[in-house]
Amino acid sequence: MPPNAAAVLVARGLAPPYAPLPGEEALPARPVPLLEALERSGDRSRRLWITQAYWKLAAAALRHRFAAEAEERLSLVAPGASAEDLVHLELSLEAARGRRSSAAADLVAAQQEVADLVRLPVTDAPAMAADQPLTAAYQTHFETIFASRPATGRVRAIHRQLPLEHRAIVARARATFAAVERFTSMETLNAQGKKPLGAVITANEGIVTHQEAFVDALLDYNLAIAEYVMAVADLSVPDERFAAMLIGQPLPWRPSAAPADRVIPVSGLAPRGIPPAEPAGIQPPALFQSPAGFAPVQAPPPAASLAPGG
Repeated sequence: MPPNAAAVLVARGLAPPYAPLPGEEALPARPVPLLEALERSGDRSRRLWITQAYWKLAAAALRHRFAAEAEERLSLVAPGASAEDLVHLELSLEAARGRRSSAAADLVAAQQEVADLVRLPVTDAPAMAADQPLTAAYQTHFETIFASRPATGRVRAIHRQLPLEHRAIVARARATFAAVERFTSMETLNAQGKKPLGAVITANEGIVTHQEAFVDALLDYNLAIAEYVMAVADLSVPDERFAAMLIGQPLPWRPSAAPADRVIPVSGLAPRGIPPAEPAGIQPPALFQSPAGFAPVQAPPPAASLAPGG
């Protein structure tokens, strides 16, 4: 088992070539760095929405890759001689195909959400997350940042829950690798006639269960980090620094000279597919109000006060 099992799972799951969508020869997609998604929007008040959508896209891509691999594993299993084994395997394969199709549909929806929020050109290939969600421990430096300013209950809760969520990621990743080892063992024993086909199918479902739990934990962790960063960094913080506060070393990106349909919109334009503007007569807050009910503080933290890793 690798020392950082979570990082290995994420890297493998998000690396191109991407698993094709059911019924398509290949998935026509392009990697989009987190910085590109943030900078293209042109509106820093929407950074939390964009970051959340970006990590949901990464999670959807992981789920689809894992679902495709689960179907492939079953397709390579020897069917056995009995009619019951044939029916059992076919039932499991159909379930795997359905799971993959559902994961593909969720991926398409996540791609569209990112495209709408970021205002990607309609002629672009569907987006895939180029930056990987964080799997390392996150240092909030809560006591330093909030030594002389109040912290909301939500911010305090995130500070307390992040170490627990990181432990969950590590444990879920290790459980996934253990499930893969068990599947390999059951497959070998089945080929030797020492285990029934049902044991192989059950082992494959075990991999799926642990992978889904891993993605859930990974997404929860990174969404919570995004909320925390949005709470301590005001809108004067550049996008590049904001992204670094999320994942440490985001992939670089700068918009190039491009045709009109690739121009980054000005901050006053609202991306498609987001919640509507405030009702008439109600002025929007000076700082973005998050769905959790807290607003970013007025002053940004010191440059080194927030960082992923140890």
